[in-house]
Amino acid sequence: MTARAGTIAIVGAGQVGTMLGIALRAAGVAREITIVDRDPAVAARSVARGAGHRTAERLEPAADTVILALPVSAIVDVLARHGTELRPGTLVIDTGSAKARIVEAMRALPASVHTIGGHPLAGTERAGPDGADPGALRGAAFALCPVRDDPEALRLAQQLVAAVGARPVVMTAEDHDRLIARTSALPHLLAFALARSVRRAGDVSSVAASGFAGATRLARSDPRMVAAFLAANADETRQAVSDLRGSLDELLACLEDEPGLAAKLSETQK
Repeated sequence: MTARAGTIAIVGAGQVGTMLGIALRAAGVAREITIVDRDPAVAARSVARGAGHRTAERLEPAADTVILALPVSAIVDVLARHGTELRPGTLVIDTGSAKARIVEAMRALPASVHTIGGHPLAGTERAGPDGADPGALRGAAFALCPVRDDPEALRLAQQLVAAVGARPVVMTAEDHDRLIARTSALPHLLAFALARSVRRAGDVSSVAASGFAGATRLARSDPRMVAAFLAANADETRQAVSDLRGSLDELLACLEDEPGLAAKLSETQK
């Protein structure tokens, strides 16, 4: 990324945008990083944490690199409204949790703009700039989903990922959505479902142990944020739930057969 020490615009001053900004600024790979957010107070908090040099309320298309750190629907909207304003040679990468819709929207941008879908797998349940933990990026997978045959887009994206200390994983948008539905969306959905179910049983605080706390940790996430990424990948999440039901039914079928149940449980450890 050192060869591209120009300007970076990060659109979205939430947890992910702030996390990336802090890491990129620490790496010294940009002459200037602008934090763009429609809420000036949120952008100011992000900059105060060291994510950028200045704030803006609107995307300035002259940036060399544009990072769209927004919910999926907002990313698609920004691409539709500002895509044609971007300079040739600009790298546009996003951080959305569902990639098929975004990659499809990116295909409408001029071929002279280097576009690629991205998703850093390093978030926490804490929303907003205060929840940003740039250390979580070190060694974390960072999915990269090519939009078209554009080696330069991939090269620039891999440099950016390396600059923040993450590990680039190249895959199709379809594979990304299928896998993330099972490794991220499903755990979040289960955590909220478990918390809702147990809450109906009454106050369990006196008997809830560390296992329950761990299983419901994700239920402390921002419900609006979780609802947004579940809805954005609804088809694959629905299929993941269906597959899980099948696994649960297999376990329930041998619930009173202790050796058989133990054998089924041990399959996950092979």
